[in-house]
Amino acid sequence: MKLSYIVATVVAVGVAAWILTGEWGQEQLARMSGEPAAVETVAPAPGPAAIAKAQARETTIMSVRVQTVAATNRTREVTVRAHTEASRTVTVRNEIPGSIVELRVNKGDRVNEGQVIARLDLGDRAARLTEAQAQAANRQLEYNIAKALTDQGNQALTRLVSAQAALESANAALARVQLEIDKTEIRAPFMGVIEDRQAQIGDFLNAGAAVAMVVDDDPFQVVGAISENEVNLIKVGTRGAATLIDGRRVEGTIRFLATVADPATRTYRVEMTVANPQHNIRAGMTTTMMIPVGSTAAHLVPASALVLDEGGQVGVKTVTAEGRVAFLPARVLTSEAGGVWLDGLPQTVSVITVGQQFVRAGDLVRAVEERNGAAQ
Repeated sequence: MKLSYIVATVVAVGVAAWILTGEWGQEQLARMSGEPAAVETVAPAPGPAAIAKAQARETTIMSVRVQTVAATNRTREVTVRAHTEASRTVTVRNEIPGSIVELRVNKGDRVNEGQVIARLDLGDRAARLTEAQAQAANRQLEYNIAKALTDQGNQALTRLVSAQAALESANAALARVQLEIDKTEIRAPFMGVIEDRQAQIGDFLNAGAAVAMVVDDDPFQVVGAISENEVNLIKVGTRGAATLIDGRRVEGTIRFLATVADPATRTYRVEMTVANPQHNIRAGMTTTMMIPVGSTAAHLVPASALVLDEGGQVGVKTVTAEGRVAFLPARVLTSEAGGVWLDGLPQTVSVITVGQQFVRAGDLVRAVEERNGAAQ
């Protein structure tokens, strides 16, 4: 038999045996094909050094920009949303009935204290005044005669007492008429401006009818509501300031702090008196009141550096000396064009100003110092 037939027969038998028993390994197949056998090997477990090296290769250290900020002494202020109010607003009313015969002011006019703003018709009051004056003069003469006779012993003391009573009654009647005539002139109760004028010439007014509204606009007052957490920080007599909606800043003094809270808001009314010599502050203007309540060490940081932690607490992310990110809670004292003032931070901190959204507390970072907006 030829050698090729023998080889073919052996191969066929071997393949059949492998199919039937599954015991023909890779090494036998490799020998038949003339290639080296593939041997399965188990790699040894990596050591700590190898693991650290692999982690270092896989981890990329993020760069962040930071500003190193030192604390400075800063006045702590309570900021209150407020509005302006006139210090006094009075509706002037007539005290006696009568017709308006003269009006001396219009809306917007400035008046002094005691200035006549309207006048009522005298009616019969002038005649009653003449009569009361004559009666008082007659009673005075009778009293003088009675006194002279009593002093001479020619008249009983009772006649003198009766004459004195009659004189006093006449004088009282005269005073009532004079007072009534005085009340026909309606006067401004204080210096201010006529905000409204309800009466017109010819109107007949009963006692107590409204004639005009007078507003005292100097000084003015700024009114707001203090929360129950801050009310005990405020003292009457403290100097404060207010920024009007148009940007003007005025200074004043706290003159009133409520003892009882508003039941709807649980806040306390606070009033600050401010001078208004130019009469350019108007009632109802939206205002921000700032009341100093002490001083503290504070840091000025960009407003964009503020973040919230998982619990919703306000603070900043900083970089420690070891290059790790740390979240530090802080309290916002006030804000200005250059940033916000924070309380509660260490004396000197490196605050992350760019990249804080992409790192978490504990992350290793590369801090790039930023000064005047440029990285160093």
